[in-house]
Amino acid sequence: MKKTILALLVFCMAGVASAQTEKPERIVTFVKEMHNAAWYAHQADLWEKEVNRNPGNDDAWYFWFTATRYRQMFESETNDWDEAPLVAIKSRVQKERPNSFARYVIDDDCRRLIHDNEGIEDHMNEAIRMRPDFEELYSKYVVHCMTTGNDRLMEDIMKRWYNTGHYSYVLLSYAYNCLAGMEDNGILVTNGDTDTFSALMIRYGKGLFTGKTVICRGLLYDPDYLEDICHRMGVENPGLPQSNESDDLQKWEEDLFFSIAHTSGRPLYFCATSTPNYFRNQLYSEGLVNRYSTKRYDNLAVKRRNFEEVYFKDYLYETFVPETYEASAFRLNLNYIPCFKSLLNFYKSEGLKQEYDELHGLMTHIVKECEGIEGIDPKIYYDEIER
Repeated sequence: MKKTILALLVFCMAGVASAQTEKPERIVTFVKEMHNAAWYAHQADLWEKEVNRNPGNDDAWYFWFTATRYRQMFESETNDWDEAPLVAIKSRVQKERPNSFARYVIDDDCRRLIHDNEGIEDHMNEAIRMRPDFEELYSKYVVHCMTTGNDRLMEDIMKRWYNTGHYSYVLLSYAYNCLAGMEDNGILVTNGDTDTFSALMIRYGKGLFTGKTVICRGLLYDPDYLEDICHRMGVENPGLPQSNESDDLQKWEEDLFFSIAHTSGRPLYFCATSTPNYFRNQLYSEGLVNRYSTKRYDNLAVKRRNFEEVYFKDYLYETFVPETYEASAFRLNLNYIPCFKSLLNFYKSEGLKQEYDELHGLMTHIVKECEGIEGIDPKIYYDEIER
């Protein structure tokens, strides 16, 4: 009996010790690895304790800030979250670690995230110099390169990121297809993290399609990025929109891209993830991208060429590297269904059974890969394929 009690005591003490020594986890972008608000709140608490134990740990400061930010994002149904916790961390790191890597990268986030950001200086060049291989921050380094127009640094960062081997093979293959189907001097308009970073990695990290330009639609509201893009495209900078009304923002974007298309004389394409309503009568699907054109043309022939001769497709069936972006990559592949539905119908109407079976099988396989992913109803996509 005494032995049993002693064993239980040892077990309990081990459990207490384990709880007391719980280590926080590194926070990666939610595009790659998503958790709920409670998980981020717990990690924020753990990282705050780590900061209190070791104020010189720059990683702890950054992960405390990021976990706090993600907690607020997933707690709030809008983007109007409480900035006070972020401001408190910013103020503390500025006081306790004024010339540190942590202070510089947290300042950079605050310049973009909080309203009261006057007087926050841009020290990202110094942060990158201090720690060029901080993998969790590669995405922020890339945004810095985009807003400053620093192509040389962009190439360096993108090569480092690619060489980690941690970026999604599926996302890179998807981006390759988008770029490969465009004309040599085409302009590709992307929307957010997933499609933008993937296309930039193909362009700068791999050095492919160097004559093509990637424009992130979502970043155009940054004045520095807008100025750089207008300079590259040879168009007058219209300045930021004066109104936040949806119709006014749409009109501002429409005028800007109209100017880019007609002044540069270069083909303008929009990713399937970044298709605007204002050009709906001038956009022609060529597969995973939609081309802007004021004249009608046989875009189905281009789509067929892309699918049969240009696009990588084997990766949609099988790869031999672990998928690092999980649900985000498989969600993106669902774009193949609406983007190639018209080609599937063409094969069927023309009696091209072999081509029809190949595309039909590919589409159903893509949907099957997404079964069990939260927020996706496979039936909607299966019905679309058979419609």
